[in-house]
Formats: sequence, structure tokens, C-alpha cells
Amino acid sequence: MSNAPTVSVPHEEDYSSTNSTGSVLLVRPLKVVAFVCGLAVLVLLLIALASSTWLDSEGFQQGLWFYCVRQGFEGPLPPLIPERVGCHTEPYKVYILVTGALCAAALLLDFMATFLLGIALCMKKIDRKIKLYKMAKSLFFIALLSAVSGLTLFAVQFSLEYRQWGRRSFEFGWAFGMAWGAVVFLFGTLLLLCCDQETDNVYYAAKSSLDDS
Repeated sequence: MSNAPTVSVPHEEDYSSTNSTGSVLLVRPLKVVAFVCGLAVLVLLLIALASSTWLDSEGFQQGLWFYCVRQGFEGPLPPLIPERVGCHTEPYKVYILVTGALCAAALLLDFMATFLLGIALCMKKIDRKIKLYKMAKSLFFIALLSAVSGLTLFAVQFSLEYRQWGRRSFEFGWAFGMAWGAVVFLFGTLLLLCCDQETDNVYYAAKSSLDDS
């Protein structure tokens, strides 16, 4: 009886062989979905960062980089903000600028991660694909931490100073909601990459064993 080890190789229909020498183009459906989610994060964060509707209150809107006062606004404006109609950049609040910096960092990290993921999807060498997947996953994770930290800081700090703004009512605007939507997509991207990691590792181990035999 032979005691030689056996290697389990994924079914042939799961992978597309490009030539007879064993070069394989491995494209996992979950990673394609993760790539699309990464693109969605870019769009959501770009719109959120460019918007002035992070806070909204009866003609007054506060964004990360500027605030806007509409014609015919009601009630007093927040402290230190002059009563002038239009969009203006000053005065700044430190926690709002920090939130903007963290969200901008998340945008940049997501762009880099999505770019690496796209390259990995097009690459044929399995070992390099797996390395790029790991790099992309790390960048997505850091982007997620950055975005969650910024949005949590914004919500908590505003809640603490809400009464100082002197307004009858304030609500978080749609841009703030879009930023949290980007967080959901980031989390989904990470989840998809983690769920599909084992298949690539098993296939790479199997291919390496066959090449060595």
C-alpha cells in the first residue's frame, strides 16, 4: 500500500487555464464583488467630502470644509459664525477638520486598495495575486478604521456641543449618511476578501505541491 500524500485540486471549471505550462488566470467572483464595493466607497466618500450637508438646520448647513447660510434662514447661527448669506470657509472647528482629514485618508487608502485589487484580478501568477490581495485587504482595513474614527468623532463632539450652537433643531445631513454608507461598503469589502481567502491559499498550496512533484 502506498503512503504517498495526496493533494486535492479545485475543480477544473473554477479556474481558467491560459496555456499548457500551468499558467492560470484565477478570478474569484467574491473578489470581483469586493472590487465593485471598493469603487462604490470612492464615489460615496467623494460626494460626502464635497458636500456642505453634514449638518442641516433651517437654512444653515455645515460641511467639513465650509458652511452655507441660505437666504431667509431662521433663528440664530452657531457661535462665531457671522450672519452673511452664502458659503464660507471660516471659522474652522478643529474636530470638523480632523474628521475631514480622516475621511480624506480613508478615501486615499480605499483608492490604493481598490487599485491593487484590480491589478490582482488581472494578474495570472497566483503567488503575486495572493500578495496583492493581502496588501489590498490591509489597506481596506486601515481605511475602515480611519473612516469610523472620523465619523464617530464628528457625531460625539457635535452631540457634546449641540446646545452651544444656539439652534432650535439640528439633524445630521445626507452627506453624513453617505459617509456611513461608505463605511458599510468598506466592511463588506473586507468581509468578502476574508471569506474568499481560504480558497486561494488552498489552490496555491495544491499548485505548489504539484509543481514540486
